[in-house]
Amino acid sequence: MSITISADDPRSIRAIEIAAEADQWLMYRNQDGHQVYGVPSQSEPRRFYVVTLVSCDCPDFERNALAVMSSDDVGEVRACKHVLAVRLHCELVRAQQLQPRRASATDRRRGHLRLVP
Repeated sequence: MSITISADDPRSIRAIEIAAEADQWLMYRNQDGHQVYGVPSQSEPRRFYVVTLVSCDCPDFERNALAVMSSDDVGEVRACKHVLAVRLHCELVRAQQLQPRRASATDRRRGHLRLVP
């Protein structure tokens, strides 16, 4: 997945702010087994939006979806800051999982003993 972040786009900046607090998100799987996130609203305390990699139930996403449906151009709905934040978070987690684990001091001292899964 490719994610473009622009310092000139306020939506991108807000997405980074939201992604930085991913530890406060609710995470679960829907009936189809897809990962779904409860992302807190920046403006409404105690409000969470239901967000996936491709959709959100916030007013901005819904407004953009309606605009695309009512136009003659068939295109992709512009991602809201919540969807961008979820995409950023998922890419960060994926990148961290791909990095080789650094050996601890104990591992280096006991290099001849290793647990094999």
